[in-house]
Amino acid sequence: MNQELFGRLTLGLALGLVQFLVMGVATWCYVRHMRERVDPIVLRLRAQQREQEREQEQARVAAGRRFRAW
Repeated sequence: MNQELFGRLTLGLALGLVQFLVMGVATWCYVRHMRERVDPIVLRLRAQQREQEREQEQARVAAGRRFRAW
């Protein structure tokens, strides 16, 4: 780890700097995957949930009950 590569740059320091690069690439890959594959599914599920809640609220109003369940 204390072996010099270029000037005062040692193997340990170089490996430590490469670690930041690897983590940046891993984070970028994770964010890209989530945006392309997971986020659209989540948005669809949320839209379905909102639609179901609206339908339930309309059914309550139509039935004459205006109180929400706990």
